[in-house]
Amino acid sequence: MTGGRAYRGERCMGGQLVYTPDGDLLDKHLHILRRAPGGFDWGPEADEARIDQLAIALLADSSTKNIALDHYKEFAEYLREELEGDEWRLPSSDSSADTWSQDIDVADETPSQEDVDITAVDFDEMTFAVERALCEKHDINIHQSVDDRREALEDARQEVRSETTDSEESPTDTGGFEFPAANQ
Repeated sequence: MTGGRAYRGERCMGGQLVYTPDGDLLDKHLHILRRAPGGFDWGPEADEARIDQLAIALLADSSTKNIALDHYKEFAEYLREELEGDEWRLPSSDSSADTWSQDIDVADETPSQEDVDITAVDFDEMTFAVERALCEKHDINIHQSVDDRREALEDARQEVRSETTDSEESPTDTGGFEFPAANQ
């Protein structure tokens, strides 16, 4: 895309409309990931699924499907902070990771699977990079709704905790029963 070209968004009676730099309506790219079939939103108070769908659509339109799938969460946070009001203009260059990833301090690499412990992570405070590593470690599809992903992670946490509890019980554990002394 050439310099000076921009995506535009506006809230109107028909909902939230987003236009490509060519002036066409931006496709929702639901075939890539279906977060919010109903449309887009933006700004600090935006619904998470709708701002995710906007991030997916913008990244897929300006770069590739894989970049959209891998980075829509980070880009959605950038959009939440940068796009406010009923109308906005986003230069096409802003969809480059060089712009938005530095602004939200995205780590260059996802932590290794060995570096994350599902029993110690606070799901409400974890970064997307940590969530991605946990999903990879526990064979959970990262590209599903946040609620489904968190439910799968919670199931995996319970499974790990029960395995840990089972392995800590020794085969000589008597369950609290005391055997009488042999000389009695």
